[in-house]
Amino acid sequence: MRPTISQLRAWSPEQLRTCAAELVENDRKVEFLSGDAGRSIDAVREFWRGEASSAAAVQWSGISLVSSRLSITVRVVADLYAGAANTIGTARRTVLDLVEEATLEHGLTVSDSGAVSAPASTQPWNLADVMQDSENATAAQSFQQRIFDSLSGLDYEDNRAATALRQAFREIGSLLGNQPDRLSRTVVDILDGRSALPGTPAELHRLWESLTPNEKDALARWDPSVGSRDGLPALDRDYYNRRYLSALEQLPDRTVAAGYTAVRGELRPDTFLLSVTDGHAVVAVGNPDAADNVATLIPGTGSGLSGVGGDLQRTRAMYDAAVSAAPTEATSVILWSGYDAPPGIPDAGSDRYADAAAPGLDTFQDGLRTSHDGPPSHNVVIGHSYGSTVIGAATTRGASLDVDELVFVASPGVDAERVNELSLDGVDSSEMSRRVHSTTAFWDPVQLIPKILGVHGFDPSDPEFGAQIFDGSPGEPGFGVHSDYWESGNPALAELGRIITGA
Repeated sequence: MRPTISQLRAWSPEQLRTCAAELVENDRKVEFLSGDAGRSIDAVREFWRGEASSAAAVQWSGISLVSSRLSITVRVVADLYAGAANTIGTARRTVLDLVEEATLEHGLTVSDSGAVSAPASTQPWNLADVMQDSENATAAQSFQQRIFDSLSGLDYEDNRAATALRQAFREIGSLLGNQPDRLSRTVVDILDGRSALPGTPAELHRLWESLTPNEKDALARWDPSVGSRDGLPALDRDYYNRRYLSALEQLPDRTVAAGYTAVRGELRPDTFLLSVTDGHAVVAVGNPDAADNVATLIPGTGSGLSGVGGDLQRTRAMYDAAVSAAPTEATSVILWSGYDAPPGIPDAGSDRYADAAAPGLDTFQDGLRTSHDGPPSHNVVIGHSYGSTVIGAATTRGASLDVDELVFVASPGVDAERVNELSLDGVDSSEMSRRVHSTTAFWDPVQLIPKILGVHGFDPSDPEFGAQIFDGSPGEPGFGVHSDYWESGNPALAELGRIITGA
């Protein structure tokens, strides 16, 4: 049954987002307490032996398994709430915008049910009024059909979300009742090596969404790094990656383990660990699956786990700038340190690091599109220094990214001479000029690389390149200016916020 206009005005999709965030936060608290309890039980078993001790351990193992599955299902509910906030919120805005246009711009009357009527004519014998009446009647009929269609679409989305939530709550009830949950033949074949997980984000997402909590857990035990696969929902990626992170922190190589511990120290209630493997980490501020705007930062030379704190400070600075630019929209900004960056400046003259990173960046962006809830988000990829060269490798020579806009910050070059040599999925080359943005501070020495060395092509901050150039603070002579773009008060940071949100 279609909702009424008054019901629609009373709806607050933003509360769904808040509820989703609270569910995740509470789930993490339960996870922490469960971990504490498990460690206490393990400690007791050091001096308590015998049948009773073994029975207690077995019982705790069963409780932990159910708790883990419950946690996954709770996150499914959180994801559904966040997704409903997107789909229902967008549909709600469409209906209310139509009502406003019909009443304020056309002088029509919209009833609570969505029926639209034209104003009565005061002089029906006047030819001009007769023509106006006809125009009003046509407009009323058109608006009514559009409003009815939008209300029906809204009702469909509402029912679809309700059905999915009912299924999730049934799974919670099943787990609380401790009912057995068998593995499907598909999952058994993967575990036994007769088949493999799908190789593309879209195929993996379809499979993952069909799995029960028990099946997801079974795959995570089979491959503890499963959360780093592109295409999985952000909530599930974060859930399994945080557990995998605990194991990585215990690696014998203490230098490597310290890098993972540094990542742990940067995780906050509003952050999502999207990938942690092979000495790399991908961390999002805000849930990208539930965001209207999603930006990805690719850091440059020397970036890695040891410097994750500084890179995340820049990530959060852009998140805050985007929230300031569009406070009513949900935003996520991601630090993508998912590649082997050049370890030093001499190495940054080579394209091989960018060429090796490009396929991973492409797949990651495809995964963001696949797992996103509701209407497509406005996606932006931002490359700092050598990170911009990575973007160049992912958008030239036949390669393309499924994003809406590109931003180059302090670029040494993107292996292109002009902006129309870059490629984005579904975007004509003639449109690239307005989709690509670039900035380099006056005193930033990086601009000498394309001008003097030319190892990575033309300077994208040169007007001749054809990108949208935006300015920031000129900085001071020296290398410090190369990282000043995210400093508070720098006009470049505010502009980054506007680009991220499309403002």
